[in-house]
Amino acid sequence: MSEKTPLSIIIPAYNEEDRLSYTLDAVLDWSEKTVLFDIELIVVDDGSLDRTREIVRQYMKKDARVRLIEQQHLGTVSAIISGFKNARYSCIGSMEADCSVHPREFEQLFQYADDDTIALGSRILRGDLPPIQGKPLFRRLLSWGMSRFFLLFFECRIYDPQSGFKLYKRDVIFKVLPMLCLGHDGMKSAEILVKAYGLGFSIKEVPVHYCHNQNSRCVPKAKAEAVMIALAALRALMCLWIQSYGDYRRGTLSRLPVRGGAMLRFIYKI
Repeated sequence: MSEKTPLSIIIPAYNEEDRLSYTLDAVLDWSEKTVLFDIELIVVDDGSLDRTREIVRQYMKKDARVRLIEQQHLGTVSAIISGFKNARYSCIGSMEADCSVHPREFEQLFQYADDDTIALGSRILRGDLPPIQGKPLFRRLLSWGMSRFFLLFFECRIYDPQSGFKLYKRDVIFKVLPMLCLGHDGMKSAEILVKAYGLGFSIKEVPVHYCHNQNSRCVPKAKAEAVMIALAALRALMCLWIQSYGDYRRGTLSRLPVRGGAMLRFIYKI
């Protein structure tokens, strides 16, 4: 049997006391079965106000592979970035605290993630997989809208830029991190992909099994609040569009990552 690849798995967590134990059990159970990976499991607590940290510490007593990083409440992607900076291994994966994508999907992404490519688990592309069940129509419309706007603005042809399930090589993500400047935490996930593309890296989007969690907090259940958050995300996406064009003009990106160059040239002249 060939030697296993060391993999750092990062899970951002904010007030996840009700769901985190299930997810940690799923990751650790899978880790005993996989023939591809030896793992460390990094939970980044994003300033939780509940028992999230206590639960992680209980797992740490039982399994030395489990680690806890604590930070003030900055947002999911900021927590993932903290995990990047503390990861010990050269192969790094991120997943969500509700285990909506099972860690076994890292095995599928592994064939694509290399020194030139970020592998992304897509909830929108389905390939031969069955349609996602249980996702409300309103949530589907928000996801579809964000996907269409991203495809309209950017060249990297990614349908699910907000997916939290990704696999990176350390050298790739650490070249991208210094380029991040967007203030909107949630859209930093998309910014990572745009800046990676602009630096010459590839992004491989792969359909993965996704189980929609009705208790997901990424979009509020109140429609008015959800619309306001979606509009803020769209504004951040447009800021990313303009900033990325500026990065290319200044030579910090080697490849133009945006569409609509003529309009952006006009904006920059105003």
